[in-house]
Amino acid sequence: MNEHDKQTLTSSDPLGLRELDMVEPGYDGWSQIESALETHKTGKRRWQRHGAWLAVAASLVLVISVAVFNTQRTSIELSSPEFATPVVNPASVTMKDNINALIGLSQSMEEQVTQLRMETGSMPAESAIYVAELEDLIAQVDSGLSVTPDSIDLWGQRVNLMLDLAQIYQQQWEIDYGRMASL
Repeated sequence: MNEHDKQTLTSSDPLGLRELDMVEPGYDGWSQIESALETHKTGKRRWQRHGAWLAVAASLVLVISVAVFNTQRTSIELSSPEFATPVVNPASVTMKDNINALIGLSQSMEEQVTQLRMETGSMPAESAIYVAELEDLIAQVDSGLSVTPDSIDLWGQRVNLMLDLAQIYQQQWEIDYGRMASL
């Protein structure tokens, strides 16, 4: 090696690192970390899916139980031996209480969706399309409620749709929060 080659070699490697022996890096455990992260993500997605179905199931149970209770209440009033003629009062206290409970739940869900909408950032196109469809369905139910405001079925549908809408915003909020927490 001539003097010019040595000078070029030392100028491009001033610390002389090329003269060091090659060393294999030690065990870093990255595969275990990656596996644990993937397991956590899968578990979180599974929990979110189960949570959504649980919310839908709970709202269906609420609507069905209200409808069954009202049906039983009406049949009891029809077969009551106290009156000579069966009297059915569709605006009974029980029916009004059930409708008022559904209206209160609907208003509560509306406030929750508004809050989640403000806290949620952008969302994927698929979710935005689903949100738009749910909001269209809610508008249709609201149109029906403007004609028949005492319809327990329509109020139940509105609550179910609001639960679905809240679930979408909640999932997106959790995704956004997870991104912020990982920074």
